[in-house]
Amino acid sequence: MAYTTKSILGIVGCGALLAAGLGMGLNNGPGILREGNAAHVEALRAIETQAFDLNLFAGLDGWTLGQALDSEAIKGKVVLIGVVASDNPQSTMALSGLARLERKNADKGLIVLAVHPENGWDVINEQVNSGRVKVQVARDVNGSFVEGVHADNYPDLFLIDRAGQLRYADIENKSLKTAVSQLLSETVEVAISNAQDQANGIEVVYEVAAKKAKGIPTAKYSNADWPMKNTGKLNAKNYQGKQLPVALGTEKWISKKKDLEGKVIVLDFWATWCGPCKRASPMLDKLQKEFEGKLEVLAIGGQSEDIGKVRNYARSHRVAYSHLFDKKQSIYRKLEIRAIPHTIVMSTDGVIRWQGNPLSPAFKEAVEQVIAQDPMFDD
Repeated sequence: MAYTTKSILGIVGCGALLAAGLGMGLNNGPGILREGNAAHVEALRAIETQAFDLNLFAGLDGWTLGQALDSEAIKGKVVLIGVVASDNPQSTMALSGLARLERKNADKGLIVLAVHPENGWDVINEQVNSGRVKVQVARDVNGSFVEGVHADNYPDLFLIDRAGQLRYADIENKSLKTAVSQLLSETVEVAISNAQDQANGIEVVYEVAAKKAKGIPTAKYSNADWPMKNTGKLNAKNYQGKQLPVALGTEKWISKKKDLEGKVIVLDFWATWCGPCKRASPMLDKLQKEFEGKLEVLAIGGQSEDIGKVRNYARSHRVAYSHLFDKKQSIYRKLEIRAIPHTIVMSTDGVIRWQGNPLSPAFKEAVEQVIAQDPMFDD
């Protein structure tokens, strides 16, 4: 059983809640700009978020490092491609930037490739041999690669995500670092989900993972045996496999503020007037006590009541977990929650691994499995 926001807020309130939760941006993440006029950008949109055509790699030759890219070589990697020409001054600068990005991010899973036309190949090949060009270059003999990715100038920049999808096509150079950072922060699972949102015109909010999780290889999170996603009725937008659409931090702590870094986080959206919410409290309290140091349960109030009522309730019903209050209901609205109680379970990299009703038997199992599998707690 759950209490619906419709019964509390009314039809008009629910309409406003839904509108507040919908992303309005066309770019997947902030600051990613495409080059060219409206018609060119529209053509790029048609190929973005689709599986990259590996036949385009097969049509290249002359790989200067002898390492031709294929499905196995790019599996789980982010691939940055620059279409360049040796007689183009901007290409020379772009090649230096590509080399710097590869040096900085190769250990994070970045692969860099420069694609050059037949014309001027001897020049670029000599530059590679002399060490002036420090990234791998391949030759586009008949121009099929340029045609396939809709490149229209030199240099043009393209990014393939860890799931093998062409995520960003012909982006502006000033957007490159941001775009690379975004895609490197994704797991394969998150890349697939974010690409779906990008295709639907929904803006993806990229959050920074907990500081203590930064030293843990992304592959450890990708390969962990996370709980099965909740495929039942969620009464909210499904963010499983993604990070929070709005960052924590605007809420007011009613309990003593806790350090959340390096912890599995459970967000419990509740209200004092919600009977099922209160029935879930003893179980949440027990989980917090059992996994103290690894888990932080945060009960977030603010659903159709004031902070005084929530504070008084928290004082008279002492629990081990924390109480917060969000007057603006920032995360609640972005998640498009339609009924409470509603909980989400996040691993230490900030990714939501399960969401749903805490009274479901799957909730407790999900929390225990996330804690057991999280790389942060490896011995």
